[in-house]
Amino acid sequence: MSVWAPDSVQRHWHGVAVARPGMLALVIALTGSARSVVTDWWWLGALALVALAAAISERILPRTRVQVTAEMALASIIVGLGLPEAYLALPYLLVPAFAAGLAGSIMGTAVTTLVGAIGLAIGNILAGGNLIELPTFGSVSVWIVIIFATGAIGAWVLRLDSIQIADGGRYAAAYRLLSELRVVSRRLSVGLDPGTLAEGLLDHVAGPLAVRRAALLVRREGGNLFPLAHRGEDDGWLLGAERDPVVLEAWSSETPAWTPNGRRGYRVVLPLRVGSRTMGVIVADVPDQVSSEELQLLVGSTDEGALRLETALLFDEVRELATREERRRLAREIHDGIAQELTSLGYLVDDLIARTTDADAKSLSTTLRQELTRILSNLRHSIFDLRSDLDHDGGLGTSLSAYARQVGAQAGLKVHLVHQEEHDRLRPEVEAELLRIGQEAITNVRKHAKAKNLWVTVSVSPPNAQIRVVDDGMGMREQPRGRYGLEIMAERARRVGATLVIEDRPESGTVVDVSLGNVHGEG
Repeated sequence: MSVWAPDSVQRHWHGVAVARPGMLALVIALTGSARSVVTDWWWLGALALVALAAAISERILPRTRVQVTAEMALASIIVGLGLPEAYLALPYLLVPAFAAGLAGSIMGTAVTTLVGAIGLAIGNILAGGNLIELPTFGSVSVWIVIIFATGAIGAWVLRLDSIQIADGGRYAAAYRLLSELRVVSRRLSVGLDPGTLAEGLLDHVAGPLAVRRAALLVRREGGNLFPLAHRGEDDGWLLGAERDPVVLEAWSSETPAWTPNGRRGYRVVLPLRVGSRTMGVIVADVPDQVSSEELQLLVGSTDEGALRLETALLFDEVRELATREERRRLAREIHDGIAQELTSLGYLVDDLIARTTDADAKSLSTTLRQELTRILSNLRHSIFDLRSDLDHDGGLGTSLSAYARQVGAQAGLKVHLVHQEEHDRLRPEVEAELLRIGQEAITNVRKHAKAKNLWVTVSVSPPNAQIRVVDDGMGMREQPRGRYGLEIMAERARRVGATLVIEDRPESGTVVDVSLGNVHGEG
């Protein structure tokens, strides 16, 4: 029966074709390290012929399940003939197992795995051995389970790509919508930046109302209102705005509201309407009372600006979700891909160390195992970094403090935290960029500083903020220049208009200070 696969699966088939010689080379290298390639030439050569035949077959004939099963049968019989010496060749059977998964359902994977197990038994019987009495029987059984799991992963990949094709119409519609949004964004004089659009709306109402201070508030997760833009002094007058009766009245009625504000004059609240709902409000303190007719005209004139602002916020949310999902996808791929492969290699090296009697080979294998352990540790830290995200309830300070404590515990650092964060929040995209800068600074301490102490200070008072990361390590003078992470930190800071300073600490160590607005670090 012919194996058909979506176009998106062809790259996975190409991966199988590339993995086959790579896995064969790994088997030869492991055999050469543990025993002797000269002694085991016959089954290594036979396995190479099977790999060559499979590769040629895929080139000249349509891929079929029969081809995959035949490769598994021949390769397993050869390995069975060479057991127990051919134990190190078992990883090769992962290649036809994964191809079997790509070729069809989980049932096909089970059949191919069964063929592999029977092939191992037949080969061992033909060689005059007794597989059940072999000391390696337990290990061979574990490898059969691993072979089935590898095939199941291939079947899962096929299923995911099939789902993606089924959803192709929806993705096409989303693509058309995003394309139209991009065109509209380019035609707007200020693009789709929420902060700039919010400032424009405040400018629009500031003239007619002669405001002393004003703020544009939108609702975020949790129901709290936070300022996208404001002008005038900030003495906490927006604290608890979501509970202010005047704000609630304007929001629910979609009509402007006002109230006397003591010696300060009057407080005016203008709803920002999109269709039949309110997406935000402008709160302004004005010296004189404004008539209801003037307020209604002013609200009507903000409708187009409100629509643009909500579009920009929606675009930002889509971008944030896409970025978050991409980070999670990368974390999954690292964990399920190279991390698992390195772990498997680590087990093989452990087995190699236990089997070899040559002192030089054992020393080299031990060094290799230590290096694999180091790489795996770095990969786990990278996965943790990718999965660390902004705490939408706790905010920037809470998220970065939790990250610093986690990294400190992993690296054996003594962490000192100072966390000062007001009720109001920065814009989500600003919080996200500042969080990544802080995470990169903390990660650099773990990787490069060789420090004992880590000081993290987070101060957030919208629209101002400061993050300060200090360590007592070896400082920038002793570290290589031009690291890519520092360039990314500088780029993130420029993106949100923040100031980034990285310098050596006078005593020892490094100071990373990123400040937004009127907050400045202490050098």
